[in-house]
Amino acid sequence: MTQSLEIPVQEFSLAWTMTADKGGRVGFAASGQVTLLDNKRFYKIDGVLYISEGSAYCRDIGNPSLFVRRNGVEESGRHWGWETICNRKSCSRLCAMDAYFVRTGYWAPADRAIQLSIGAESGWNRKRTFSPTITVRLQD
Repeated sequence: MTQSLEIPVQEFSLAWTMTADKGGRVGFAASGQVTLLDNKRFYKIDGVLYISEGSAYCRDIGNPSLFVRRNGVEESGRHWGWETICNRKSCSRLCAMDAYFVRTGYWAPADRAIQLSIGAESGWNRKRTFSPTITVRLQD
C-alpha cells in the first residue's frame, strides 16, 4: 500500500472588487492552500470563494456568476492553459453560502507555479471579466 504524504506548500489569498455604474460595489475573495502530494507528482488546490464586502449591491453589479480558474507555469515560462476549478455561483447564492472547491492534477518535474484568478460571467451574452492574477510559486 502506498501512503501519500500531504505537506502544505503555499497558502493563497486573492481579493477582487467589482463596481457598477450605479455605485454598487461587491468585494470577492478566494483563499486556501496549494499542496504537492505523493513526492511532488500531484498538486491539490483546496480553497473557498466568498463575498468579502458589500453583498447588498449584488443586483447593482448584475448578479454575475463567479468562479475560480487556474493556470500552471513551467520552468521555461510555458503555461498549461486556464481551467475552471470552481462551479459557477451567482452572487445571490454566495450571499447564503461560500463556495468551497478542491482540484487535483498531475505535477510534472518542469512545473514551478500555479496562477489563480476569479472570473465573473454576467448578462445574457455571458460577458466574462477576470480579477488580477496571483502566482503561487511551488518550486524555485
